Amino acid sequence: MRRYLSRNPELIITLIAGYYLLAIIVRLVRSPGLEIDESQAALSQFFQWGYGSQPPIYDWLQLGLARIFGMSIATLSILKNTILFLCCLFIWLTTRLLTGDRFLSGAAALGVLTLPPVFLMAQRDLTHSLLAILAVALFLYTFFRTLQRPSLGAYLLAGVAVGLGTLSKYNFVLVPLAAILAVLPEKDLRARVLDWRMLAAVAVSALIVLPHGLWVLNHIGLATGQTMGEMTEGHDGVSFHGVYGALDLIGAALKGSATTLAVFALVFFKDIRRILPASNQWTRITGRILLLSLLIVLVIVFALDVTNVRQKWLIVYLVLLPLYLCLKIHAAGVEVAPKLPGMVAITSALTIGVLILLLFRGLVAPYFGRTSLVHIPYDGFAQAVRRDGFPEPQYIIASSGIVGGNLKIQFPKATVFIGNPATDDAPSNWPAGATVLLAGTDLEGNMPANPGAELAAMAARAALPAPADIRHLEVPYYGSKAEKRHAFYYAWTVTAAK
Repeated sequence: MRRYLSRNPELIITLIAGYYLLAIIVRLVRSPGLEIDESQAALSQFFQWGYGSQPPIYDWLQLGLARIFGMSIATLSILKNTILFLCCLFIWLTTRLLTGDRFLSGAAALGVLTLPPVFLMAQRDLTHSLLAILAVALFLYTFFRTLQRPSLGAYLLAGVAVGLGTLSKYNFVLVPLAAILAVLPEKDLRARVLDWRMLAAVAVSALIVLPHGLWVLNHIGLATGQTMGEMTEGHDGVSFHGVYGALDLIGAALKGSATTLAVFALVFFKDIRRILPASNQWTRITGRILLLSLLIVLVIVFALDVTNVRQKWLIVYLVLLPLYLCLKIHAAGVEVAPKLPGMVAITSALTIGVLILLLFRGLVAPYFGRTSLVHIPYDGFAQAVRRDGFPEPQYIIASSGIVGGNLKIQFPKATVFIGNPATDDAPSNWPAGATVLLAGTDLEGNMPANPGAELAAMAARAALPAPADIRHLEVPYYGSKAEKRHAFYYAWTVTAAK
């Protein structure tokens, strides 16, 4: 491996692509059930300018794949892992652009895999945040390319990257803002920011964001309510909100960067004294972008009395860390080629180890009585429901987004509604003779006290009459030695003929 890498450092990108192919296979094998974010992504059934608290691009991509290949765990996993691979690729391209070093580019791409939200959270359950880090990687490439070789085309591409990034995750916008501020102290590059072509870039990004921006203005509560609720979670039990939030921010930043820093320190242990003081123009700019992004987040924490900062939110900024470290290594003049095989070994152990743990959790844990969301037997429920003698449901009314997403996987041709105005587009007049399945379950697997009332409320949300024939099932968990069962309640409705 060492000899082959020394001649073909581009092999790193092929290895990363192979890893993400393995990740797709593992996801297909480990469980037919969905995690929380996955279930929300599975409900991308309609084209809309907005989808609640998340910008729309991820939903558009998922919707497009589902229209072509059908909704399934495979389409969910392929989209997610393709996004992650492209993020590594653009960090690789950016590092090569700034250093011309193919070995260092490989180290930067591997560095992305050492970020906990990438090697752990993404494989467990992340969606929109992953698109945001790809948007950051794309923006960095277009940004530095514009600084090096300014042209109208380069500025326009950077504007497109900013527009797409804004539609991927709202907190992305801090990165281009920090990037502009980071360039201003550099006298020879300051003119790039003040160039008239910057106006063209801003115009392009504004045009891309405009339709969704208008949607946000008309649905401001829907767009901000959930996020603000998560950011101020535990607000009432804390006296000094900003201070508490700042400590949470620092803790999340340390957790998000610790593994990456540890891997680089281990691989480049003998060269740390040379690397730490090393600096050049690109390290200064990249370091400022990272630091300013986190400082702006800190200002927002105090301004909005934020008490809760999640590690996955900071991945949008921490994805710069591997690039920054590699630029420092390049500035120090450290030879990377001899270190690359060791970094491949460590990163492989980390990433593949997590895949093995997730596979164990999905396939083996139920035999020890440990079950979670991904083990809820929706497939067994679907098989039982199909034996009722009704046609395949054209519509499904689900009790929650998690239930709805999982039932969409089991009945991919059905349209699923959950009573959420952000994702639902329920017909005002139901088509005559349509088969509708109303289904619900408690995520702990317990039967509610009055399942009929629950189903009636679900029917009312969809402007349907309350069902009369209430049914229930107890479906065994796969692999559970104690024959643990999960309760579902449901009813069939056929819309009236006109």
